[in-house]
Amino acid sequence: MNRAMGTRVRHLRTVRGLSQADLAGPELSASYISLIEAGKRTPSRRALKLIAARLGCAPSELYDAAVKEADSSADLALAEAEWALADGKPATALERFGEAATLAVAASSPECAVRAAWGEARSLEAMARLDEALDAYTDLLEGLQPAAVGPPTRLEAIRAVCRCEVELGQIDRAIEIGESALRELDESGSAPSAAGIEIMCELVRAYLLRGDVLRAGRLTEAAVAQAELLRSPHQLARAYRAAGQAAQEAGRPTEAGALARKALELLRQGDGEAVLGDALALHGMTVLRAGRTSLLEAERDLRRAAEIQERTGQLIKTAECYQELAHCSLIRGDGEAAMELAARALSLLEEAPVAGRARAIILTATALAMCGRTTEALERCDEAVAELGEDTRGLLPTARIWGEAAEVYMALGATEKAVSTWRRGFSLLGPTGPLPGLLTSRMDGSGTSD
Repeated sequence: MNRAMGTRVRHLRTVRGLSQADLAGPELSASYISLIEAGKRTPSRRALKLIAARLGCAPSELYDAAVKEADSSADLALAEAEWALADGKPATALERFGEAATLAVAASSPECAVRAAWGEARSLEAMARLDEALDAYTDLLEGLQPAAVGPPTRLEAIRAVCRCEVELGQIDRAIEIGESALRELDESGSAPSAAGIEIMCELVRAYLLRGDVLRAGRLTEAAVAQAELLRSPHQLARAYRAAGQAAQEAGRPTEAGALARKALELLRQGDGEAVLGDALALHGMTVLRAGRTSLLEAERDLRRAAEIQERTGQLIKTAECYQELAHCSLIRGDGEAAMELAARALSLLEEAPVAGRARAIILTATALAMCGRTTEALERCDEAVAELGEDTRGLLPTARIWGEAAEVYMALGATEKAVSTWRRGFSLLGPTGPLPGLLTSRMDGSGTSD
């Protein structure tokens, strides 16, 4: 059905004498239109409305024409599922992909069955059901042949497995799988590919979580070089974002901000929407770390990133943006706003790894203390530490969250708990909490607000 819709879009665009750039306008991108016309992207409802308006037709004209050309009921169920996933409705998508899988088996269509399994795995990941998603991706990968043309290709499945392994903190496993794939690509002499660059970027995340900034930096150099050879703005932006993450972890915030801006310059809404959200989030975080004078810019980018990530069903990344926005509110001295934002983050993290939930709880504790609700703040901090105690991954971000909890305890006068918590952080990779001194200054009245 994607192919049928793409054919219809291309036909109407040609009849009206529009280029792909004309049809894209300022909101989308020419490459996104190209992918839709090639049947490689399912447009979101928002994108479809924009395209239909520029083609002078109703959105239903594009969708209904495509439905009539669907090869089978399995194809139709797959298309509806992809539509739901593109609209940020992973629960609906999961249900429809399941129906498509049943129809594919009944129709003896292995291609549709693979596409349905791929969709189910992506839906589970979007819902932050990461253990289930990893199992689904792994099962799918085991059945894919090296020459599979997809979706998914074998490299796309490998990247998805690496991504889930990283999110679950299984760093060594992610590195083993990713590095093995890169060696295979190197030995085969394959040309640069989008999937290869994306695997490099996942490996950058893994090495940064393990504290290996040197290897992460080398991988970002390779990713940027390959993206330049590929002449893909989307992949180059992805590589710049990974390089920005590496620079941030290496203590080079100015360089990180510059790389994030490079990524933003390459992206507009469209096929790069998910990467745009990531780049905006990175830029907002680097600007936030630059100082109080940049709060408005940081909040602007973080809010836009959260909007994109929530719309595209990336719940964990959306929650991370809300946590950074809560951090902004704490800097302003607005504890009530910080509590609301931290609560929004926590509501998205029910299925997420415990470290993410713990940080949202610590931000809530910080906000409660700022509002003078000391007893509640201590209770929430205790709750966060209990969550952290269940996290045995030994990752740098987890160590930092232990440091944040220690800062809250210290500000609340719970010195023994603070020392114990700092020690737990030191036992991992060294605590460097991002809120040092903030709460103390607020509580003793020495802080100022914008």
